Amino acid sequence: MNIPRALLLTSIWTASLSAELLPTAWAEDDWAWIRARGAQFVTSPSSEGGERPFIPVGIGYCRDVIIKAQDEEVMKFCRSHDLNTVRLAFYTRFFNNKGDRPIDIEEHIRTFIDPVVQAAKKEGLHVILDGHEYLSAAIDEATARQKQKSRLWNEDEIQQWTDAWKKVAAHYKDEPFVLGYEIMNEPHDIDPADARRILTRCLKAIREVDQKHIVFLSNCDWSHARAMEKTWGDVASTVDAPYHNVAFTFHEYPEDNNPWEVAKDVTAFRNKHGVPVLCTEFGATQWNKSETVCRKFQAGMLAFFAKEDVGWMVWALKTLTDNPRNPYNQVDKTGLGPPPSHDSCQYSDLWAPVARIMASPAPQPAR
Repeated sequence: MNIPRALLLTSIWTASLSAELLPTAWAEDDWAWIRARGAQFVTSPSSEGGERPFIPVGIGYCRDVIIKAQDEEVMKFCRSHDLNTVRLAFYTRFFNNKGDRPIDIEEHIRTFIDPVVQAAKKEGLHVILDGHEYLSAAIDEATARQKQKSRLWNEDEIQQWTDAWKKVAAHYKDEPFVLGYEIMNEPHDIDPADARRILTRCLKAIREVDQKHIVFLSNCDWSHARAMEKTWGDVASTVDAPYHNVAFTFHEYPEDNNPWEVAKDVTAFRNKHGVPVLCTEFGATQWNKSETVCRKFQAGMLAFFAKEDVGWMVWALKTLTDNPRNPYNQVDKTGLGPPPSHDSCQYSDLWAPVARIMASPAPQPAR
């Protein structure tokens, strides 16, 4: 095909000028943004196919705590398992909530968070930045999700956490492959009104520097689904006005609640307030529950997610090899062990096929 030279030069000049007029580099990836719209997550209008529902499905990456840092390998694993999202646990005050490991948030962004975001972006995956803390001093992990003796943060500690989140948001405000900010993992032993006030304060601070990202809001009682209404019911549809770009999270584990009761709480909240919901943590606790209990719970949760188009993040990646007969179940002594060994994330014969069916395709640039 012969193209007139003048027309060709004009086209080249126009393309060059358009690139120069882009206000910031992120505009080149505008198609990759995801936002909350009503009770759904939706893709960018500039993506291929335009604005359409997006169901986040992914896995927890507890880097250098549960699994050693191996960012590119983790993202390739996620892509091979049809996941579209990674939930990265990071910290704003102390690494793994250990008081002898203080965080310099700028360094943490540069050396801990950013390598994960860049590796995910290379594979077309989105990242939830999970501030993996509890609104309290370090908890007793052996009794997690039960009443704790650890003290709640004081005013100075809350401000330090809020300031750190504001720096994270300022750094990533133009990065569309960050799906959003889960500002607090699992508040506990706190009045719903106090949890709402503190989390809203952080939300408002983030909005001073970033109005584009989804902010994920947890609940007063270890982020149980049953606490969504009492924590946020009064303000769920208005808390992020005028941006209206928040979602509400819940976490559940075997015998915390039955899957059908979780489903009732979550769908009632979503439908009443017209807001998105997302399970950012669920899984199995094979160290204190039988394999039958764990599998029944996980199967029930996955059925609920699929029925209601609720996105999910299974907790947490331990190895990059699937073996659903791992880990060794310490209650009924089944599986490969002892010593304990691991499935990639228990139980991969349940969650991996559901991910293939449920996870929305990664957004693509419009042709």
